[in-house]
Order: sequence, then structure tokens, then C-alpha cells
Amino acid sequence: MLRPIGRGSSGEVWLARNALGTYRAVKIVREKAFKNRRPFEREFNGILKFEPVSRSHDGLVDILQVGRNEAAGYFYCVMELADDVVTSSNIHPQTYSPRTLGQDKDRLKRLPVAECVRLGAAIASALGFLHKNGLIHRDIKPSNIIFVNGIPKLADIGLVTDASEGRSFVGTEGFIPPEGSGTIRADIYALGKVLYEISTGKDRNEYPALPELLDNHAETRDLILLNKIILKACRVKTWEGYQTAEEMMLALLAFQFDKEALRKREASQFLSKVFAIVGAIVALGIFIGIIWRLIQLMKASD
Repeated sequence: MLRPIGRGSSGEVWLARNALGTYRAVKIVREKAFKNRRPFEREFNGILKFEPVSRSHDGLVDILQVGRNEAAGYFYCVMELADDVVTSSNIHPQTYSPRTLGQDKDRLKRLPVAECVRLGAAIASALGFLHKNGLIHRDIKPSNIIFVNGIPKLADIGLVTDASEGRSFVGTEGFIPPEGSGTIRADIYALGKVLYEISTGKDRNEYPALPELLDNHAETRDLILLNKIILKACRVKTWEGYQTAEEMMLALLAFQFDKEALRKREASQFLSKVFAIVGAIVALGIFIGIIWRLIQLMKASD
């Protein structure tokens, strides 16, 4: 154990080094941090369920060991270490600071749309894997997405729980949908808000406002296309949004690898709507004309 590198409401994270000289992150959660034993046990059980799943997907932070000290009233988990915010995988213990998406957002304000799409697809894939294993995250936000060797990963799994028992309002304000954070749809909603923040540079509570003074450059056109995916992820009416993380991932991959086809499809859908409206107007005009003609015939017969 070298030094603390993070603290939360329920525990602290330490920079550590094993006997082989490999740097790790160690999270320690103490029972006394909670008002009663139930949330302490819930977080421990969540980590136990996440641990065997974590090493099976590149988008989830690896849990390497879990231990518990009943007498001292704490448990711990050993995890792979995030890159350093400056030196990447070259770790200097005295100056180390973990790189998170939250830090990237604060430093860059807005990330390029292509990078947002890449990150979004990677995290959506990780979420889909987590959900398929019967778990939900419940606290998706930029500061809970770390980078390991440049790969984005879902971290801070303290609120992970079974999908069958997760409905609640735990999590972070602004990333929680109206119905609460304990569902698959709620995780998707939170990811949509993450993409909103990093692509627009705005706070999640400003959603759905877009940046002012948008021009007609390719980056702006891409942002507008990405925003359609974000809007669908964050639908208040849940049946109108993505029903699975894989569905959102496929939409992001389609954007990433075939933007021109997506633009053509958007244009085709727009023209279809225009033709439908014009057709409706023409039909209404014909109907009115027929009625007017009938009225004239009735007047003539009188």
C-alpha cells in the first residue's frame, strides 16, 4: 500500500504495488462508513457478483482479488490500475493521478465526435455484457469510466447489483432517469447523458440544449447525427428509447463505420416525411374540392 488516490462516501482507493512490482488499485470499504450493516453487505455482494464477470470483457475493470476482515469491519478488492492522466501506463507513485473520462472532459471541454462515438460503443458493449449476466451498474458517469492502456472501462462498481433487485434512486443526480436507476434502461439513459456531456461540453442538467453558434462543418453535422442517438437513449418514455445496450452499441457502430449511409438514411426518412405531408395536403385538397363541388351541384338543383 503506497498512498490513497481516491475517496468516496463508502470507502477509499489506494495505490498499491505487489511483490512483482506491478501497480494496482485497492479499494477498502469499511462498515462504519454506513448507518447500518445492510448497504455494507449489499456493496460486498455486488462486488462478489461482479468479480467473476469483470475479467471476461475488455470494457469492465478487472477485479483481481477480494478479501474481508470481519473483526476489523471492512472488505477490500484489488483492481487493475488506471493509466496516469499525464504519463499513461508509466506510473510514478509520487505524482500518480488516475485518468478518467471526467478528467478528459474537464481538460478538453468537448471531445471530438469520432472519439465520443468510439467511447460510447465500447461502454455500451460493456454494459450489454453486464446486463446479459444479470447485473446493472446504477452509477454510469464520466468519473466512473477509467482508461487502462488507453481502453475505456467501467469502474467504481460499488452500486452494481442484480437486475432483479436494483430499482432505486441511488446514483448521481442528472444521470438518473425519472423512473430511478435500478433498470437496464436507466443504465442506457445514463450513458446517453455521458455522451451528451462529452460531445457538447455542456452539463448534463442543460440537456437537451446544443452548443451555440453551430456551423455547417463536418464536425457539426456529425454532432447533430450523434445527438439523435443521444436523444433516443434519453427518452423519458422508455418504450421510445433503446431497449438494450447492444441496440445502442449497434447504432453507434453504424455511425462510426458508415456515416454516409446514416446520412442518406436520415435524408431518405426526411424526404419520406415531406412526401407524406405533401400527399396528405393534396388528398385533403381533393376531398375539399369534392365537397365544394357537391355543394355547388346541390345549389344548382335547387
